[in-house]
Amino acid sequence: MKKQHICWILSLFLLEVSTLKAQLRSEKRPSITKEDVKSDYQIALDILKKQHPNPYKFVDSIQMKRGSDSLQQLISRAPDVYAAMQYSPVQLFHDVHTNLQWSDDLTKEIYQSIRFFPFPVVLERGHMLVNTKSGPIPYGSEVYSIDGKSIAQIEESLRSSSYSDGFISTGTDRIYSNFQLTWSLRNADKINYQIVYSLPHSTKKQQINLRTISAAEGFHSSRLAIQPVNQLQRAYWVIGDYDETSKTGLLTVNTFNLQEPFAYKEFSAFFREVKRRGYQHVVIDIRNNGGGNPAISALLYSFLALKPFDNVYNYRTKTISLSYPQYAITEGNRAMSEDDINNNQNFLHQRFDQDIATGFYIGNARLREGQVANFPPDKDAFHGQVYVLTGGGTVSAATYFASLVQKNNRGIIVGKETGSGEQSTTAAWFLNYLLPKTKATLTVPMSELYFFNAHTDKGRGVIPDKEVPFEKYMSYFLAGQDPEWSYVLTMIK
Repeated sequence: MKKQHICWILSLFLLEVSTLKAQLRSEKRPSITKEDVKSDYQIALDILKKQHPNPYKFVDSIQMKRGSDSLQQLISRAPDVYAAMQYSPVQLFHDVHTNLQWSDDLTKEIYQSIRFFPFPVVLERGHMLVNTKSGPIPYGSEVYSIDGKSIAQIEESLRSSSYSDGFISTGTDRIYSNFQLTWSLRNADKINYQIVYSLPHSTKKQQINLRTISAAEGFHSSRLAIQPVNQLQRAYWVIGDYDETSKTGLLTVNTFNLQEPFAYKEFSAFFREVKRRGYQHVVIDIRNNGGGNPAISALLYSFLALKPFDNVYNYRTKTISLSYPQYAITEGNRAMSEDDINNNQNFLHQRFDQDIATGFYIGNARLREGQVANFPPDKDAFHGQVYVLTGGGTVSAATYFASLVQKNNRGIIVGKETGSGEQSTTAAWFLNYLLPKTKATLTVPMSELYFFNAHTDKGRGVIPDKEVPFEKYMSYFLAGQDPEWSYVLTMIK
């Protein structure tokens, strides 16, 4: 009788857990399956192997085959379609510009179907910090593990979602603000998380079980993230600020995808104001700069240059043909017409010449038309001390700007390794492919951009001259201050 009673209690408990899961989880499920994901990922892999401008730059064909087989097996073993989505073949190419984006409709379905990790975080050099003052754990507390997984293990797994060039690991800078969604997709059925953490200024570890939250709560909590940077400076393409106490000008440039007249107007106005105020220190913040036109990078550097400088870059690609045209689409998601395809082919054929020795097509004089190789300083060029803030969000043409500063010994780079390569990256033009079952869009760069006539690529970005010591980073973070900006001010003072 006693045994029957225990079994009855256990059955009741399991029923309650099952009911709770059903209540926590929305009835609406994504309209795709794991098999759909598996099929489209194989198509994406086939496209990338033929269309990517340098597919075997960081892996050989054998490593590519092993990696793709491994991803397919991981998809098969994934507990649900949400977890399967993380095993994209894009990660095999080590390319910051290659991207796979889910459709708006599917994204909406996913949001409505999963439970969210309960608070936003910052990931900083192997440390996870609570990044909200309204959550269940105090702001600035350090998280050591989630469900027994160490932060090192979590960061390693996140790299599959935070693409960078080559072997750069700072790409997680770009996704920590989206950690709640990224981690929740891998744990869509979770009811609660077991978290080990310590309070600020303490090393005593504590444990807490926190229930997952709804999509609406997840979005709300992510908007409460502190993110101790000047949000006004992140809100504009280019914006200048002036710190009278330290006599320092701060120019934040969040993109180089700018028309030259606009860029020149903004840059010139800032440096003229710095000169008018008599400042001897300038900080250029490109931590959130996703790149654009390298000619605009050179234009900005001309306001720092003390003498004419080399502005040398070119383009190359393994293919100038369009592979898998049946999946190719225009920016409006319209299937590419025959005229679209022919125009694309003609554009590339006119601007690239084949180099038999290397097997690459190299950009010719027509492609480089207008490029100023021996770039003169601007008449309003600044002659004082320069600091440049970089991080994993410093990509493409922004990395080129940081490289110009470093190679010409014109300033001090402060922050973290850039998210794209110092010697080369992919860039310029892009093709979009609509995958048939998931309706995801695969974006593939059409060429590789290499700087200063580089012949090799070590797979690393621009390495900063100074990195904020973690102890100082924590003190700034706990005070709600921008760590890199605050650190530079101490260097100036």
